[in-house]
Amino acid sequence: MLCNEFDPNPVAIINPSHHNAIPDFPAICVGIFSKVIVDEILEKHGGEVMGHSMFCTGPVPIYRVRAYGTELALFLPHVGAPAALGFIEDFVPWGGRHFVFCGAAGALRGDITHGHLLLPTAAIRDEGVSYHYLPPADEIEISPHCVQACREALESLHFPYIEGKTWTTDAFYRETEKKAQCRREQGCISVEMECAGLAAVAQFRGVDFAQFFYVTDTLEGAQWDEGILAQGGAGLTDVCFRAAVETGKRLAARG
Repeated sequence: MLCNEFDPNPVAIINPSHHNAIPDFPAICVGIFSKVIVDEILEKHGGEVMGHSMFCTGPVPIYRVRAYGTELALFLPHVGAPAALGFIEDFVPWGGRHFVFCGAAGALRGDITHGHLLLPTAAIRDEGVSYHYLPPADEIEISPHCVQACREALESLHFPYIEGKTWTTDAFYRETEKKAQCRREQGCISVEMECAGLAAVAQFRGVDFAQFFYVTDTLEGAQWDEGILAQGGAGLTDVCFRAAVETGKRLAARG
């Protein structure tokens, strides 16, 4: 099987490098999977474009933002683990060390309300890219100290949240009733498309990675409740950004 061909050699044919490095790149990096939220952050807190992450589809701006007593790199990641982890690969050689991601997730339990925050503690690796960064396994544990930093941030802000395992999949249109039930039996409370891959590359590169989700929709039985997915995170900007920044500050304080 191809997923068993993990090569631990850190040197590949094409490698992340300091090419086009950004001077004084912030150690705290916040990626939010919502253009609505990113635009509202920039409108409220300001920010300057300090560089770009380059993709074949075009450059993605990276903003230097100063908010809540700290400086950070803010960006809008592409959806899907292979594209999303490219930002970590780019930023690590430039000086990024503490990565916090926030985005939408579908709930696998009908009792979890839309807009509620979820804190993943592990991710089922039902995607492909993580197998290029770590040996084969069904799941990956999120670094406990990173989970703890996010937990402390949410609790200090009095933001309610639910902890649990998440299901990371590449196949948005192949989330079948049978597979969803299997994931529930494995302890998953949510489904999304990036967490396992992001956790794997962070572990491989030796940097911090924390993530939390806001629930936008629900998969229960054979039914899909679209919930607030179409709203793109509207109304959640202050909660998501404040929690992300506070998590990043705690990670940075731990070194």
